[in-house]
Amino acid sequence: MRILYFLASCFLLFFIYTPVLFSQQARPFNNFIHNDSCKLAQPDKQVIVGEITLSGNKVTRDRIIYREMEIFQGDTLSFQAFCNLAMQSRTNLLNRSLFNFVTIDTLHIIKQKTDIPTINLEYKFIEMWYVWPLPIFELADRNFNSWFESRDWTRVNYGVFITHNNFRGRMEKLKLLLRAGYNQNYMLRYEIPYLTSRQDFGLGIWAGYSRSREMPYAITNDKQVRYKDENAYTRNEYYANVLLTYRKGHRNLHTLLIGYEGFDFADTLIALNNDFTSLQRSKSSYFIFSYQFKHDRRDHAPYPLSGYYFEIDLNKRGIGFPLKEPNFHYLKTTFDFYKPISKRWFWASNITAKFSGGGHQPFHMRRGMGFGNDFVRTFELYVIDGENFGISKNNLKFAVLTPRVSNINIIKNERFSKIHYAVYANLFFDAGYTGSKNPWPDTRMQNQLIYGGGIGLDFVTYYDMVFRLEYGINKFKELGFFIHFVAPI
Repeated sequence: MRILYFLASCFLLFFIYTPVLFSQQARPFNNFIHNDSCKLAQPDKQVIVGEITLSGNKVTRDRIIYREMEIFQGDTLSFQAFCNLAMQSRTNLLNRSLFNFVTIDTLHIIKQKTDIPTINLEYKFIEMWYVWPLPIFELADRNFNSWFESRDWTRVNYGVFITHNNFRGRMEKLKLLLRAGYNQNYMLRYEIPYLTSRQDFGLGIWAGYSRSREMPYAITNDKQVRYKDENAYTRNEYYANVLLTYRKGHRNLHTLLIGYEGFDFADTLIALNNDFTSLQRSKSSYFIFSYQFKHDRRDHAPYPLSGYYFEIDLNKRGIGFPLKEPNFHYLKTTFDFYKPISKRWFWASNITAKFSGGGHQPFHMRRGMGFGNDFVRTFELYVIDGENFGISKNNLKFAVLTPRVSNINIIKNERFSKIHYAVYANLFFDAGYTGSKNPWPDTRMQNQLIYGGGIGLDFVTYYDMVFRLEYGINKFKELGFFIHFVAPI
């Protein structure tokens, strides 16, 4: 438990010594809609949108920024519509993960020939740092909480992950992964968001090779049972994918993925579980076809407080060729809802569901609850195997520290010295159900309703970083302390 006490202490000390760390007193994070003319003007008053200028975008091309605008020079709008569209454009820009800050200045001009004022807009940016040669030192388990059960320091990966998140200033992404250690992965990826002058079609392509010394081959007491070979790798995988995207407007994104995966497993895995692969073969390969649709109306994607988000994923694994390979499909859908209750109180809910069909899913391809963000909180230590599942997550949040901005005096680069941060306390309650055609004999959780709840503390800051501490109790009266690095919903 010492590492948990250490992390919690560091988290607390950050806020105790905030006045010492920062050169300026922290101030609320407002924008012109709250403290300028938008607050004072009559909402039905007409205005003309004047010149829209950009400053501070040293890397990002102007056309990438104007792509996110919902207000245009020459528009005649009510003042309320003007404010809403100007601020929505700012939200669109922040949600592209290109900028730490986007602020808006206005200049009012009264022309003699008309009584309608003209308002010029200037968008000012502080860009993120885009090139990251990140050293890798990560845990090989599904999440921190799973690793903490064993605290086995041999189960770590190391290497380097080089990423350029705004290549050529066109929001292109270039990634090179060189990960050695317990689980190895070598991958090259390139994404172009806009191929055409209309900036609607995009393309991504990546390929790689990975291997692992250890693989789960069964579920006992709703936890993975693993086979490890000290002298060889139990899994070798090679993969290649092509991704086509279509984004018309600002809310909807369509993606079509075509990929291929090939596996070579240790024979021992097949002997331990005759359902590990299709027809008990150590080699497996198949094509992947996936269509995904996203509709996003969140105020801030990394940590939303208002709006909603909808996603649907249609996924086909295998097409019956090569023969005797996996051939099944599934549909997965997610809906997130965020509602401010008052200035400091917020509500958030999520519903996620997955439905499978077609042929049989071998063990190494089944993904029930316990992977990614698909879990019921307080059950992080478990994997609930199954072809279908449904999850409901619910949060009531209180802003302990409302969003504010500070400057760190000792750092001279504005991309790092100017930071925004906020802290939220929350109550949560989650519930879920996993359906399995062939449940494990000692399961408590397959084909059963599970639920859990507790309290948490979320720290949100720049570079889309979220740090969460949660303590809760589940259906089986098990208490647990959990750490996460993404928004709860």
